Amino acid sequence: MAGSTPECDWKYMRTIHDELLGCLCKRINRQSAAILEQEDCSQHEQYLTLYRHIQDSDQIIAECFNDLKRSNLIMKLVALQQHGILTPEHLGMLSTETEQKLIALKELQEK
Repeated sequence: MAGSTPECDWKYMRTIHDELLGCLCKRINRQSAAILEQEDCSQHEQYLTLYRHIQDSDQIIAECFNDLKRSNLIMKLVALQQHGILTPEHLGMLSTETEQKLIALKELQEK
């Protein structure tokens, strides 16, 4: 496939998928617990805040992990990077080609 992500990056992503999803879920769960520990608001306010948090978090999970396939891997990697899930160590394991694409996309987003 012309313009697709190198197979080595696809294979690598499949090996770290569960780790990345686990890290994101752990962060979401910690944030949820913090919402429930807020003592300066009512139970109903806690519920509403938690509900919005879960909805927002579900969108992030979808953006990063739903419909993961080789043809959209770059966009998933961009989302993972934007949400602070993809570490520099993970990035270092990707091909130079993919790293350059991610850098170029990040520069475009910053403009």
